[in-house]
Amino acid sequence: MSKVIVFPPKVMPVEHIDEAHFEKNNDAALLLKCFEVVKDALDVIAEPEYSIEQEDDTHIDLYRAYYALKVLFRRRTGHDAAQVAQDHQEAITRHLLGGESRPENKIPVVVYPAECLPDEAFDGLTDQQLACAAFNSTDRVRSLIVENHTPPALALDEARTNVIDASTALRLLVLRLFGGSVEAMGASLCRKPGEFLQ
Repeated sequence: MSKVIVFPPKVMPVEHIDEAHFEKNNDAALLLKCFEVVKDALDVIAEPEYSIEQEDDTHIDLYRAYYALKVLFRRRTGHDAAQVAQDHQEAITRHLLGGESRPENKIPVVVYPAECLPDEAFDGLTDQQLACAAFNSTDRVRSLIVENHTPPALALDEARTNVIDASTALRLLVLRLFGGSVEAMGASLCRKPGEFLQ
């Protein structure tokens, strides 16, 4: 009598290659992945005894690079790369076949809808309100950038707007506290002759 151990067939986990799969990676990891895939594809092309076949490792890696680039494009522009490429292709086709003027094929970029506040927006504020405005703007920037390792383009543009507002409020506060001008501020901060730091 023999004892036979029957092992169930090992089922390999299936990896779904799509944009959602690459969303968890930061920009540097996505760029490195794309570089590695392109390098591997070039190595395969350079070797005459190898070729890229349907569903081989290099072919699957090219799909990985495709989706990684789509994620990067969406983060930086807020738009789908495949749709923008299709729109550009259709515009070129209309130009070549329909005689329309040559399209500029600009890449659309999402922009934060608010503008930076002018200096006059802070005129009626007290010193405490200026300090709070600067703090609130820098706190918003912190939450947009520091807490998100790969902030999308819209978040970066919002952060840019908030940084400018914070620096405007802070500059006005400092100038107000030191006499209203850069010269007055410089004069109050300089040491008098014979004065020592303690």
